[in-house]
Amino acid sequence: MPKGRIILLVLILQLVFSSFALASDKGVPILCYHDVGGTANNEYTVTKETLINHFSYLKANGYHPISLEQYMAFTKEGAPLPEKPVMITFDDGYISFYNEVFPLLKQYNYPAVFAIVGSWLEYAPSDLGQLVNWQQIREMEASGLVEIASHSFRSHRFTVMNPQGDRGELLSTLAYANDRYETTDEFYKRVYEDLEQSQKRFEQELGHKVRAMVWPYGEYNLPAIEIAKKMGFETMLALGGGINDVGQKSLVEARRGIIMGNPNNSLFSSFVKSGGLENKPMKAAYLDIDAIYDPNNLRATDNNLNLAIARFYKTGINTVVLKVLSGDAESNTERAYFHTTVIPVKADIFSHIASRLRNEGFLVYATMSTLSATPFSSVEQKKMVDLYKDLGAYTYADGVLFQDDLYLMKEDFSPAAKAAFQNQFGKELTTEVLKDNSIHSQWIKVKMETIENVRTQLIKGVQTYRPYTLFARSISAEALLDKNSGKEYGENYSRYLHSYDYTVIKTSLVNDGQKDAALRKLAEIVLVGSEAANKVTFELQTFDDNKNMWITDKDLKSEIAILRSKGVVHFVYNPDVGF
Repeated sequence: MPKGRIILLVLILQLVFSSFALASDKGVPILCYHDVGGTANNEYTVTKETLINHFSYLKANGYHPISLEQYMAFTKEGAPLPEKPVMITFDDGYISFYNEVFPLLKQYNYPAVFAIVGSWLEYAPSDLGQLVNWQQIREMEASGLVEIASHSFRSHRFTVMNPQGDRGELLSTLAYANDRYETTDEFYKRVYEDLEQSQKRFEQELGHKVRAMVWPYGEYNLPAIEIAKKMGFETMLALGGGINDVGQKSLVEARRGIIMGNPNNSLFSSFVKSGGLENKPMKAAYLDIDAIYDPNNLRATDNNLNLAIARFYKTGINTVVLKVLSGDAESNTERAYFHTTVIPVKADIFSHIASRLRNEGFLVYATMSTLSATPFSSVEQKKMVDLYKDLGAYTYADGVLFQDDLYLMKEDFSPAAKAAFQNQFGKELTTEVLKDNSIHSQWIKVKMETIENVRTQLIKGVQTYRPYTLFARSISAEALLDKNSGKEYGENYSRYLHSYDYTVIKTSLVNDGQKDAALRKLAEIVLVGSEAANKVTFELQTFDDNKNMWITDKDLKSEIAILRSKGVVHFVYNPDVGF
């Protein structure tokens, strides 16, 4: 598995909770190990000495490894757990689990979950080395310390995911073959057959189905979860890191922190306390696919992308915001850079670009215009939801950024808006009626609720195939500095802060002559509350469209210094940053 993909799995949630101190006694961190060897010959192997040190650390510091049974009771019902609980898991079925780990589990009386790829016990890839056999598995299960889990039957591998030949994880990807994408029905059938075969093999060898599904590479989607439930899996484990709390999400989307690099006890201590999350401030830059795409030459597109990647490395960028729609000036329409049936497709290239960026260790956000028509139209709402659902189904983005066009037009006299107004107030929507302040304020509230409903549906559309996607929402500086402006257009910072993983403050229209003072005021307004700094990102313009020139490094660094002095930690540069 490419190192960049694993790093991304660990980092996906880091940016959400970048400096949020998570205490493990308020939930359950889950540790994900793989092989144990005499030497750490790859990044996923720990030495036996390191594992002993980890177990000793847990015991000496009051941690209590819990069983899968305890974890399930906790997430389902809030059943009490011992102080400082932690769950230990091992993936892939290495013989080292039987030879090295199992004796330690008995010595420390620690329970663990052991995930098996069914087909590998018959024929495993040669680079894996020796794996356990069914007799050893039965012996370990009989001890009461080892809970056997499925790691799929034969789906711990990749499949082609787009016309360019990039690869995606098999249990979460609509495969691309013979010049077409796999249908959702074909995907469902394929996953169903794999998980069904996995459970049948466990029934044959152990006499029962297993309760836990451990997703290969931590990748899954909502159809896969639905299938797993039908196959008798009661809990499902992924990656991504974090602390798992009471609730259905922790039961069927449990987050595990993956142990990499044979960590010493100092690193392991931090890892356990945060569930695998680290401090990682966002430093993001926009990348417009229009600027790098060559319709006649994929190699030229890749070369342009390579130049952007080199620039991002040089400037410390860790997140790339890809603009995934292309405007057509002649027809006044937009075309997509990903496979969809909702609007015309300019080129199915977003998936390839995003895959390249993710393999290089960047998080990737997709952004596209949202409301080009009234939000009251059910037809327009369905088109938007279907578009975002296709984005989730046929691409892989770690996040989605809703731009500040997801707001209310100052007034909307479309037939759909008029019908909604008539239904709400029993009156015709006119400028005269809106002069009644009471009706006007109520109407704004109705429009805001309509927008929030659109937002919810768009998010659900993406999450059908990418349940762990992060969501960010832009808000104009004017809406924060002028409360009447924000109210009129339905922009609500407090709601955004609560509803999104990030709120992006757009500073592009702040007057140059008052910018320093405005930035200080903006930071003071938004950084209220203990978690605000972790969820607020300031978008700084690096190019002055009015003057048609790049903003100097000196001026940009000055803006950053002002905001950092106020506690801002996350930044996104539009279009890019050159220092």
